[in-house]
Amino acid sequence: MPNPQSPVCNICGGTDFSAGFKGRLAHGLKPLCDGCNSMERHRILYELYSAVSGQLSDCRALQFAPDASVKPEWFSEYVGSVYGSANSYNMMDTGLEAGRFEFVISNHVLEHVPDDIQAIKEMVRVSGPDGIVSLTIPTPTMRWETVDWGWADPEINYHYRDYGADFPQRIANAIPGLQIVSASGRDPVTGIHDIAYFISSSEARLKSMSGYWAKIPVPLARHAS
Repeated sequence: MPNPQSPVCNICGGTDFSAGFKGRLAHGLKPLCDGCNSMERHRILYELYSAVSGQLSDCRALQFAPDASVKPEWFSEYVGSVYGSANSYNMMDTGLEAGRFEFVISNHVLEHVPDDIQAIKEMVRVSGPDGIVSLTIPTPTMRWETVDWGWADPEINYHYRDYGADFPQRIANAIPGLQIVSASGRDPVTGIHDIAYFISSSEARLKSMSGYWAKIPVPLARHAS
């Protein structure tokens, strides 16, 4: 567990933190870094991405809803899609050519999308046959299976669904031929654990990245359709 007296953000080195959405605490600690606005998932992802940053230098990256988890200079090209701005892509139909970006990132965005499976299909298409789609979703280990009510609920930040432990299997069942790796990490500030999913049509690409994570080490699980 982190030291509650002196938590340090691994992204910016900040030591000042605030409560999360609607005053949320994590293990009784404030999760929001005042320096870089990172939350638990961002700091966990930062560790995962840092470990494989050498493999990202030749990648063109597209990130939906940019956050502190990645550094644009890790990539040969970085584009952030900001909802409601002039620089925004529809995740379910980007209009981009296949293989335009080799690394596509979506952190806590899928729950806001009407058709999440279509969105994943589109991200896989845009990333190409050797590309990778990186996903995080809220609390996938808190329930047995995903519950999708089909409309944006304003009471829970306009989510369309609550995800469950069946998330990788839902993807595998809906999109044949994909390889899925889930990587677990722990936030150095709050001690909270979270899971990131990495999806690709290329088993070799995921295997290569997993070799770097094994050196940290990071707990991994494989899923395939």
